[in-house]
Amino acid sequence: MAFLNPLLLFGILAVASPIIIHLMNQRKIQRVVWAATRFLREVVDRNQRKMTLEDLILLLLRCLVLILLALALARPSFKAGGFGAFGGNNEAAIIAIDQSGSMAQSDGVSSKFARAQQAAEEVLDALPSGSSVAVWFVSDVVKAVIPEPTRDFGLARKAIRDGQRSDRATEMQPALRRAIEVLQRNPAAVKQLFLITDGQAAGWKQLGETRTMLEAAAAQVKTRLVLLGESEQHNLAVTGLRMASALAPINEPIRFEVEVTNAGIDEASHVQISLAVDAEPPGDAAGIDSIPAGESKKVSLFVRFRDTGFHAVTARLPQDRAPADDQRTVAVRAIGEINVLLVDGDPGVEARESEVFFLRNALTPVPPELREKYFIKTKTVTPLEFESVKLSDYEAVVLANVVDVSATALTTLEKNLRAGGGLMVFPGGKLNVSFYNDRMFTERGILPAAFGPLRGVAEQPDQSFHYQSKGYDHPIVRLWQDAAAGSLTTAQTYRAFTLQPAPPEVPKAEAGPPALVLSYADGQPAVMERTWGFGRVVQFSSTADAAWNDLCIRPVFVPLLHRVLGALVTRQEEHLNVRVGAKFESVMDAELIGKETQVTKPGEQKEPPVLRRVAMTNGLPLISFDETDLGGAYEVRSGEDASALLRFAAQPDPGESKLAEVSEAELRIFDRVAQIIHWSPETSLRGLLQHERTGSEFWLAFAILGLCTAVAETVLGNRFSRSK
Repeated sequence: MAFLNPLLLFGILAVASPIIIHLMNQRKIQRVVWAATRFLREVVDRNQRKMTLEDLILLLLRCLVLILLALALARPSFKAGGFGAFGGNNEAAIIAIDQSGSMAQSDGVSSKFARAQQAAEEVLDALPSGSSVAVWFVSDVVKAVIPEPTRDFGLARKAIRDGQRSDRATEMQPALRRAIEVLQRNPAAVKQLFLITDGQAAGWKQLGETRTMLEAAAAQVKTRLVLLGESEQHNLAVTGLRMASALAPINEPIRFEVEVTNAGIDEASHVQISLAVDAEPPGDAAGIDSIPAGESKKVSLFVRFRDTGFHAVTARLPQDRAPADDQRTVAVRAIGEINVLLVDGDPGVEARESEVFFLRNALTPVPPELREKYFIKTKTVTPLEFESVKLSDYEAVVLANVVDVSATALTTLEKNLRAGGGLMVFPGGKLNVSFYNDRMFTERGILPAAFGPLRGVAEQPDQSFHYQSKGYDHPIVRLWQDAAAGSLTTAQTYRAFTLQPAPPEVPKAEAGPPALVLSYADGQPAVMERTWGFGRVVQFSSTADAAWNDLCIRPVFVPLLHRVLGALVTRQEEHLNVRVGAKFESVMDAELIGKETQVTKPGEQKEPPVLRRVAMTNGLPLISFDETDLGGAYEVRSGEDASALLRFAAQPDPGESKLAEVSEAELRIFDRVAQIIHWSPETSLRGLLQHERTGSEFWLAFAILGLCTAVAETVLGNRFSRSK
């Protein structure tokens, strides 16, 4: 038996009051002999024993009333599992609410996140007065709104109600570990952890380790997992969206590849998917006949950009009961024109002898009279002229058989790459290998590979080697996974440098790891690339003209070169699409340095814009934004300007579309280390927790018994006081 208000048991000491009064009434009386008293004495002696017994009965009843009243006020209770100890209000609790993307599931009335908030308030109401509580929102990170337990329940309730769901992924073990560490440091006598979640299996990848952690802390921390009912069994999700076209010029059809996944348990049929730009109506739509359970299918859709600048492209499915993954957005920069600077290392005597002749024609594959209107513009300069060119005017620079460049030009080229420019390097017979290997590869890490020994003989075309015939995994060459796009194996290479990639484990400060774009049939690298700063470098092993190969006269040369150029240009837009929760950074116009910009988050309920200042970082005017917890398009504006200076998008984790819960068999691993509570809004979580804390109270029985005793004392007192 336990007492919920044990201090009130001291009220039993009040039983001394009637005893003292009784004893005081037993004081000695001086006897005075009076003749008439002999008649009364006979009567008194005859009733003395009876009066003494009546006084003792009333004394016992009065003492019993006080004892029963004290017991009732102390609230005695029996708990399951035997007799408990005296309790108290020295409790500390952490309420952790799952805010991951899967919590968007709805029953048609409210989302699981809204129900989690309701459950959290019931937990708060069930805590005894005088206890303390912390409020956390958890996903793959912990947002400790109230980091440490506080006695301010009003603040805790406001934190729960103001919380918002995110599109982040789920990972519960780190949140549990951190909560246990916080509670173990707390001096409270009773420590409790409430994790309110949908129980999505994807968030519980390490059940064994989690049990071991909870078991080690079980003596100090009582853990309760509050599971919010069953998950939706039918769910279609947009799990992938990417621009499949190499470039995004305005007023041209741009192809996007959309991936739709059936995360439900049944086959989905007649699936409709649409694609729209910004807030415009859908520009294209398509249907998928069927998608088996657990599988994905891809479909190509097209849109046109009317204006240059940054746009948000959104693929949508009809809304279901898991709306968070019914759409996916990518940010794209539509271009009016692309300027490419061709540095000709061997101009030759005639135009056709120029090192960049085939490059220039492949980049602008239209009749001469239409080149002024074509979106790709080229300019050719000599290596001597290169030093005086303003590189910021060009999206890409091509070094074709250039011997070397001056230190000034190399520094300018490096700065251009850091700001997002692109670089293509084609070797040739004039190449100063030492310069490229020492200055551009080893010293600055610009090139993804060093130029090794030459192989092949240009004068012996019968000993040529060919490109790989399969395994086109890099985005630049992924087009040739489709046989209808032609074949790269038709091209012959007679002479080429051996490319020796940089060790990926020893990266330079601003250089990304080297990546293989295309290889020869014998496995030797033919084309490699790496990111550098906000830019990208693509390095070829053979020439841009027909001196060492015939690629330049093959039909595949035009799409290959355009896709390489697309990789250089879209590198500037790669940072526009980040995963949910990741930090976004972008280079802005220098005129915005020191100015505040307004970042608007996605969502139907528009929040006030978040202010971010453009600051100089590593010599670049950068804007940084790390509040990317929601999937969708973000807009950056400056001042009162109505048009967006920049759009970027956050991509949710496709794993959040898998709504399957941790099974009952898996939950049994938590037996004896955590309490599992399956909760729905129809169940009183507050009542459940209070009953668990207090057990079966029976104070009312003591109160009724005390009342009956008081009535009996009153009745008997009146009767005994009658004249004898």
